[in-house]
Formats: sequence, C-alpha cells, structure tokens
Amino acid sequence: MIGGFAGFVGGVSGVWGPPTVAYLSAIDTPKTDHLRIQGVIYALGAFVLLGAHIQSGVLRAETLPLSALMVLPAGLGMVVGLAIHDRLDQATFRKVTQFVLLIAALNLVRRALF
Repeated sequence: MIGGFAGFVGGVSGVWGPPTVAYLSAIDTPKTDHLRIQGVIYALGAFVLLGAHIQSGVLRAETLPLSALMVLPAGLGMVVGLAIHDRLDQATFRKVTQFVLLIAALNLVRRALF
C-alpha cells in the first residue's frame, strides 16, 4: 500500500525521493539494496519525465545545454555518496537517511509558508 502511494505521488508530482526513501526505510531495507532500488526507480522515473518534458516543451534546444551540464554535479554527488555509503554501517545509514528526510520535509514546510 505504501509502495503504491509512493508511485502515485511520484507519477503526479515527478518527485519520487521522499516517499520511496520513507518506504524503504520503513521496511528496513539493507543499505545496498536501498540504493539499488532507488537507482532503478529514479532512472525509470527520469526517462518518463524526460519524455514528458520533451512533449510539453520544457526541454528544448535552449534548455538542453544547462540540463546536460547539470549532469556533472549530479554525477559528482553520486561518487561522493557512494564513497560515504561504503563507510556507514546499517544503523548509521538509517539515521542519516531519516535526517535527510527531515530536512527535505522542513524545506517543504518552509516553501509552503514563505
């Protein structure tokens, strides 16, 4: 049920992260599987979103260069994250994940109020 809700929210909003991470954390998924599952979900979602952005006109010749350039910091973030992931035990990984979810939630509340 929670996984279906995460998919529904992702399909409507294009944001798969928080509900997916919350679900995987709730079922105590091992950290390596956690990241693997997130990667598959985000990759599939990104392809669907890419198609939607092309169809809607958001992604076009003028916006493509910046979008392509933003792949570099995203890739760097993944490299750093994987290096840190290897040094964390399961309990610490879970705490860090919950902290990141808390920061994301507080940011959403901040954006809604201001």
